[in-house]
Amino acid sequence: MAFTGRQKLEDVRRLVLMLAKDHTRKSLLAVKTLAQILEGIREGVREEQAFSSKYAEILKIDDECKELRLQAERGVLEIGALLAERGEYIRFLGCIDRIPDRIEGAAYRLLALTKISYPSGDVVTAIQSILEKVRDSVESLNRAITALEMDSGQGHRLLREVSEREREVDEVFRRVTVELLRKELPLPQLLLAREVIDMLESVADTTEEAANVLTVLYPA
Repeated sequence: MAFTGRQKLEDVRRLVLMLAKDHTRKSLLAVKTLAQILEGIREGVREEQAFSSKYAEILKIDDECKELRLQAERGVLEIGALLAERGEYIRFLGCIDRIPDRIEGAAYRLLALTKISYPSGDVVTAIQSILEKVRDSVESLNRAITALEMDSGQGHRLLREVSEREREVDEVFRRVTVELLRKELPLPQLLLAREVIDMLESVADTTEEAANVLTVLYPA
């Protein structure tokens, strides 16, 4: 019976990593889709349908990620009292699920910006600068999760990289925030651009939190 319990625990640990790997892979795809919207704005695209179709792709990814989180949570909850770290697993799953949710929120505000006050080149450059670093952060988390499935030592080295990527996002966030305030932008454009940048910065914070929880759940 004890063996069965241990086996169930290992099954759940593997399930969480497998679904989290797929989840963060999809989140990375959402980041890349958002980058495509930004590139369209830089090129001066004005067709609302072109942006709406990309936003629909991000919404679909967000829904798929939520389903993956629910699958993993069901696996965790089925174990019940056998899983001492149950709360931490749920916390981790909640962390990674905020990533595509924030990307969707940033995309929604970006589309609103194209309708209210079409973004200037300065605004697009600022958002692209932080999005590139956010992409690196999500990619690092995905690589770390993939490595944890095979080698905890390598996985932990990659988890530390997630914190390094988060610090890089913070540096860019502070720089572009100041740069935008120095520009003579229409107020609606400035406010919505700040919201987009804030949401993207929070993605990096979330990846670091997720990495910290993984460090505890899957010790080297």
